Amino acid sequence: MKSLLVYTAFCLFLLVKNADFYKLSFNSISIENDFFSQSKNVYVEITFNKGSFMGTHLFKPEKGNYLSQINVEFFDGYSNINASKLVTENGLQIHHFNRTLLGNTDKGSHDAKMFTKGCGHLNFIDVKNNMPYKRVDSDFVGCNKTLIKETTPWKDGVVKKRRLVSGSFQDTVQFEFTMDDGSKKQETVDVVIKFKANQSIRK
Repeated sequence: MKSLLVYTAFCLFLLVKNADFYKLSFNSISIENDFFSQSKNVYVEITFNKGSFMGTHLFKPEKGNYLSQINVEFFDGYSNINASKLVTENGLQIHHFNRTLLGNTDKGSHDAKMFTKGCGHLNFIDVKNNMPYKRVDSDFVGCNKTLIKETTPWKDGVVKKRRLVSGSFQDTVQFEFTMDDGSKKQETVDVVIKFKANQSIRK
């Protein structure tokens, strides 16, 4: 009887110890991912040569919003640069930005992957309801090369290794504005886009 009680107590000890370990591991992964996605060093900078957004705007992750980020994903021979919910200091928000390149985002010049309507998109939404539009949709139609200027060394995380990727490209954008009154407005502008994004791959 005494041996059974000792064995039962030992099993309970192992269960509690393992539970604490898995809880710690899960929290470490969660904290690591949140910190990486919310890095203050990542951004998208867009310069518009004319039109409603004329000028240079710097978009960064919104503090505390873990959907607000810019990442690079490499899959099946393509690199997808995508950003969502990045904001400027005055509240202008990129709802979604996408650019797909051929090959991995290593240093050098990369061709854009062509789609039916171009080679990526750039969308805005009036989240503060202080603009004359509800949303703005656009496609990159110039499909120029993207220059990857710098990549940091890979750093090991809990489950993934990570690095930062910096680059730029020039392109032509065709905008369609959906105004507050429901009317539509089109603009075609040239843009220069600079970015620094997070890239992660499983170890």
